Amino acid sequence: MPRREIPAGVEVRAANAEEMEDFRFIANLALQEHGNPMRDPVTFLQPEWSTCVFEHGALSTTFGAWPFSMRFNGERAHVAGVTAVGTDPTKRRRGYLRFAMEHSLDEQYERGQSLAALYASQAAIYQRFGYAVCSRRLRYEIDPLDLNFVHTPTPSGKLSVTNARDLPDNAAVIRDLYRQYMQPRNGLLHRGLNLWNAEVLSEPEDITEGPVRVLLYEEDGEALGYMVYTSCEDRTLNQPSAGQRDHRMTIREYGWLTPEAYVALWQFAASQDLTYRIYLADAPSDDPIQHFARDPRTLRVNIADGILVRVVDLPRALMIRRYPVESELTFRVLDDLCEWNQGVWKLSTGPEGADIRQVDASPELTMDVFTMAHLATGALTASYAHRLGRIEASDSAALLRADHLFATEYAMHCMNHF
Repeated sequence: MPRREIPAGVEVRAANAEEMEDFRFIANLALQEHGNPMRDPVTFLQPEWSTCVFEHGALSTTFGAWPFSMRFNGERAHVAGVTAVGTDPTKRRRGYLRFAMEHSLDEQYERGQSLAALYASQAAIYQRFGYAVCSRRLRYEIDPLDLNFVHTPTPSGKLSVTNARDLPDNAAVIRDLYRQYMQPRNGLLHRGLNLWNAEVLSEPEDITEGPVRVLLYEEDGEALGYMVYTSCEDRTLNQPSAGQRDHRMTIREYGWLTPEAYVALWQFAASQDLTYRIYLADAPSDDPIQHFARDPRTLRVNIADGILVRVVDLPRALMIRRYPVESELTFRVLDDLCEWNQGVWKLSTGPEGADIRQVDASPELTMDVFTMAHLATGALTASYAHRLGRIEASDSAALLRADHLFATEYAMHCMNHF
């Protein structure tokens, strides 16, 4: 859909410092939040990272974009982490989100942010702007008595548990582990202390949820895996306390450098005698526990969409990411909102990097920018997208070549919610 002219009386710009309280009010109102400091859109958001729509001087639509760095198939990409998107409920259906979205895409392009990513309250809102669901979140609800393992490596190291607040140097040991864990992956954020302290290591608002604890796995003094969790008595069960398994364990996240470390973390979780449920709300779609559990049904898996990704700067994005094979592909991309992405491109890839340039040639594949997001992140193969009717192909060989070229080592997954 082509861009529309902004009508008289409507202004699109960043909020200033004095307007950030109005920003907070509109965002919370639109998203039906209640000022929870853990989800407050303004706590760390700088005014210059916002894109707002004003109607006759009154703030009507909010739009924020964190300047994140994200792993993109093993390489570092500059990403706009879109957040706090909302419109005053009395001013909806006026196209204000589209104005904010278009203006923000221009700004992201100028800032060198090759991708934009977000968690959607409703995916339908954003897919019309070229955002594609590029990751899935697995949610587990496990009775530890059901969790048995099959064909797993045998851990030989040791485990230790510490309260997160007692870890020295701002939890340096697990921050270093996370940096190693994320390097080859796809979708994980480079974290500053604010992200660690506000989301991963922060104490629960409800003190009865128990302290945040960190499980560490080591071999020969080297840390190879960690798990961040809470554990508490579940008072909603209304069971007699004597002899009952009435605790729940909530795993916030984990990272591992070896399969032995991964197995050791889960064996610890399964060994908690007082626990009747283990909850994990955000595991990657390629999480190994699906293959290590003797009976995968006992994981009680629910699947939800994860982050949505939009390609902002096509050549910059495709130059950044890592490729597994030496290959070439010529393709056309259609993008009404970012005209700089339009055209026929020739991508040459190899283990040492990639080169991309516009060419005057017949494309082997034709797709819109929505489908390109799926391919670039490894969410879908070209052959599968073709079966969905989303790619036109000159021949099957081009599809197969694209399958190999765009393959990623890991499924896209982001553990931070923004």
